[in-house]
Amino acid sequence: MRHLGLLKTLNECEYPAEFLVARLLGKKGALFRNWELLITSNDPVESLQNTPFYVFLKKDAAPDIWRFLRHEYLWVYKRMNNKLRNQFEPYFVYHEINPLLVCLRYLSCKKEINLIAQALHNSLLHNDIQDILTSSLDFVSILQALESRLCTYSASFNGLSENYEKGGFAALEVFIRDCFFASLLSRKQPFMVKGFLQYMVDFHNCISMAKVLRWQIEAEPTLNSGGTVPLDRFNRAYFRKDLTPVLKYLHLKDADGAVSTIQNLETALLSFISGKLQSRSLQRTVVGDILFYLWEQYRYTRNISLVLNTMLLDDEPVRESIVA
Repeated sequence: MRHLGLLKTLNECEYPAEFLVARLLGKKGALFRNWELLITSNDPVESLQNTPFYVFLKKDAAPDIWRFLRHEYLWVYKRMNNKLRNQFEPYFVYHEINPLLVCLRYLSCKKEINLIAQALHNSLLHNDIQDILTSSLDFVSILQALESRLCTYSASFNGLSENYEKGGFAALEVFIRDCFFASLLSRKQPFMVKGFLQYMVDFHNCISMAKVLRWQIEAEPTLNSGGTVPLDRFNRAYFRKDLTPVLKYLHLKDADGAVSTIQNLETALLSFISGKLQSRSLQRTVVGDILFYLWEQYRYTRNISLVLNTMLLDDEPVRESIVA
């Protein structure tokens, strides 16, 4: 079976990698730094008027901020040469997992097709995959077509439809995320990009475990392999009903405070990952600089979305949830 990639196939850009890095460093330097001003503002959207985010906020602020991220990632991807695109394929694919799952959730609920189109706006997913998601097929047929297409990338996706039939959408979501991690981590890639993926495995495993423990869910959490934390440490955490030792293994600051709520844990883990990527960017390599730039765009988008969606809440909880 012919191997097909997961991302769009575009004409190669002839920019040298160093030229792209210089442009990205210039763009990153233009980002604002005053989160306190944004949090306390009576009109956060207007506070962002002189930033690259503003044009995406004028119509429907909270949801549309994520349009900025998709636009920015597409802009960077178009300006990468083929070597860089291959190196950063795992990063971009990871960020396409949630939009793919959103589309499938809409399709399973028979939502309007325009919602699918909105979710895929500026998506980097290969046109073949987008065509399946926007087809007029019934949901089961879409899953079968999607499984066949994804199996051209990795045989690990075999069983996608079967997982949905046995366990419903929840089982499908876990299976898809696990398959993506397994297939991406099995490929040769730069050390820093692989490190990013491993941290994201840790992130999802920690959040999954925390939800099971906090909500006293009877079923054991489904964990992804390939992270920096051995799975046996998570298993011990499950039986001891305490995630703190796992967070200490990661050398997370204030591990006791991080486990107090799911929101605190998410913020602590994302801040931890941000610190790791920033420290590696100080080595001033092409991969390190680009990776940190892409993460910074995600971090800003996530933080701005948080502020816009919590305007009716007290400032302090919002302030504590900002990923530094």
